[in-house]
Amino acid sequence: MAAPAGGAEAAAPSRAPFHAQAPTVSVIIPSYNHARYLQECIDSVLQQIPAPLQVIVVDDGSSDGSVALLQAYGSRITLLQQQRGRQARARNAGLAVAQGELVAFLDSDDRYRPGRLAAAVAAFQADNQIDNQTDNQADHPTTLVWSDFCTINAEGQPVGGHRWQAAAGADFRRTLIAGNPICNATVTVKRAALQAIGGFDERIPRACDGAAWYQLAAHGHRFVHLPADLVDYRLHGSNDSQAFAAMARDRDVALQSAAQAYLKNGVLSMPADLAWLRAVLVRQFSFRAAAWVQRQRAPGRWMQPLAWACEALGSDAGLRGFAFLKFMKSVKEKL
Repeated sequence: MAAPAGGAEAAAPSRAPFHAQAPTVSVIIPSYNHARYLQECIDSVLQQIPAPLQVIVVDDGSSDGSVALLQAYGSRITLLQQQRGRQARARNAGLAVAQGELVAFLDSDDRYRPGRLAAAVAAFQADNQIDNQTDNQADHPTTLVWSDFCTINAEGQPVGGHRWQAAAGADFRRTLIAGNPICNATVTVKRAALQAIGGFDERIPRACDGAAWYQLAAHGHRFVHLPADLVDYRLHGSNDSQAFAAMARDRDVALQSAAQAYLKNGVLSMPADLAWLRAVLVRQFSFRAAAWVQRQRAPGRWMQPLAWACEALGSDAGLRGFAFLKFMKSVKEKL
């Protein structure tokens, strides 16, 4: 992963216990032209009990009146402004001024549910006593906590849920690279661990969150899943994730970096694991190719939902990632 200046490689997780008191949380909210949803978003954070140490809002060059709305919050939030740089840069700007032991994230069109931060803090306090851990690393302290979420429409009405079930005996690090199930807005992570991997990769703004989780997993950090809908993720037709072609390109880069880190740190080994990962990539690339064919050969609005479905199924891989793994296999075989 390309790290911002001064970024260092992740250190091995420490066994030092957490503070006896509840760890402090800084919430980082990137915002771009979401004035319609912004107040609901920020209020959902300010109303959390206990309240976060900081609510950091990074306006990414909005032109819709968002800044005036944000300024009205006064000292209740920390407002940062930057020229349009997309989410990775905005999250890094927030991370640079965060003071909490933990950092949590929220996009400006989404909202927290009551109890979202309290549940995450409780999980960190429980640490290794949590039974619902989602990897095979019980000897490491918890670094990242994430949860299920609910999808809502533009008007804030529920339209579905996203609940994840761990496979018995599965290594979550493999699950993560095979198809990232983590919604960024549900994540609470140790600030020091995130800073140690250099924050978010600004080359890939649409996949910077998944790329960061890959790197943490590769370096042995433990993730814990909370089986509760703690966030409302809003679908309104202009989400960044709807830009499938750009999203796929970013995820290709993220996956290549993840594959390198997994191989380097022994999460994957040659040759059996490489064959497994290659099979995952082939399957996912096939879905992306099917979506492309549908758009090229059968244009029309009625085909768009099917193309989206195929592209979503294949969005975590691509031709460059597959080519990279074939290259790595050939190098290994020559050694």
